[in-house]
Amino acid sequence: MPPFVRQVIFKVIFKGFGKNNNIDYKTYFRYPSKIKIGNNVWINRGCQFYGSYHIKEAEIILGDNIALGPNVTIFSASHDYDYLNLPDTASSVIIKNNVWIGGNSTILPGVVIEEGCIIGAGSIVTKSIPPYSIAVGSPAVVIKRREIKSDTI
Repeated sequence: MPPFVRQVIFKVIFKGFGKNNNIDYKTYFRYPSKIKIGNNVWINRGCQFYGSYHIKEAEIILGDNIALGPNVTIFSASHDYDYLNLPDTASSVIIKNNVWIGGNSTILPGVVIEEGCIIGAGSIVTKSIPPYSIAVGSPAVVIKRREIKSDTI
């Protein structure tokens, strides 16, 4: 479908959909009505978003100025392994403004990635990441704080 047609469809199916967004092909959204996407969000090819159907308050929220590399996976739903029948559990995933998530990373339920973070490629984020941090690994750990320079080069 042409990009302008896709944009109209996205405005209808998502809980919120901002301006100037690009969602590449082969991206999967389970329960898009549980997903909010801010402005200037770039979602690369092969990303996957798994929302929760049963737990209504759990959402996936993307702020403004976010870049997701290829094949990033975000889960807001899971199962409680303390029970043999593995009942559904879920918790919102919030990615705040000015965040870059490297390709092949996975974000698990309940994680908040604060403003200005960078998540290294291939990382598995199991816990929230503080503002302006660079986190890498499996599980992801903060390796340093970002030093932001002026926007002029």
